[in-house]
Amino acid sequence: MSIEKLEEHTYVHELEVEVAYLNENLVLKPSAYQALFAQLAENHLSFLGFGANETLKHDLAWVLISISIEVNKPITSCMKLYANTWYSQRKGPYYRRELIFYNDKKEVMFKGSTFSILMNVKDRSVYRKKELPFPLTTPYPNFCVEASPHFRDIIKFDAVETRKVLNSHIDSYGHVNNRYYGDFAYDAFNEEEKKRLSQLKRIDFYFKSEMRLNDCFVINKATDQNQIVIQGYKNTKGDVSFDIVFKFN
Repeated sequence: MSIEKLEEHTYVHELEVEVAYLNENLVLKPSAYQALFAQLAENHLSFLGFGANETLKHDLAWVLISISIEVNKPITSCMKLYANTWYSQRKGPYYRRELIFYNDKKEVMFKGSTFSILMNVKDRSVYRKKELPFPLTTPYPNFCVEASPHFRDIIKFDAVETRKVLNSHIDSYGHVNNRYYGDFAYDAFNEEEKKRLSQLKRIDFYFKSEMRLNDCFVINKATDQNQIVIQGYKNTKGDVSFDIVFKFN
């Protein structure tokens, strides 16, 4: 059977919740969801033959534009997770992927959707050609959550702190790895907000522009009764790098 005909949503992957993913209140940190999504996606794409090693042969890399996650059951301990993922849609340069994580009782812990683009690693341009230099599976248009690659709400923010991109933030593509954005947001939480993570029902990550070594950026925060929004604003370049939206029960 050709890769285009594979029913990739039927493949089950095993993952582990590590102790470093939990905070002192035994609740998953925001970046833990990103880590689990990334581990699942890369394992799955490598299994199918179009992971990072294959795309880089063509000077291309998968770059996340957004992640949307709905939390069904909070994870409060190290545990084994089982997960499915599948390519669900392509619109223009955006590739949508679904992910669902459940425990050994088949109870859904959390699920979500990602939007990615293919980036040329040499000139940082977006790959827009209809034909790809490697095969993809046939889209399985069954969506896990409502999601969009764009966040356009107009919000009044308060500045929290100014930070700088350090060596440890940079990945093999020469920019800040998306997992650090979750950590930057979490670092802006106060004690009461950290406790609210046990009531988390949804997170949306929007990655808008790359940050590179030595970039300075301002962490902004906006809060209301059921929502916290964290923004990273590059004050040296005058544009938003990321927005992360936390919604609570």
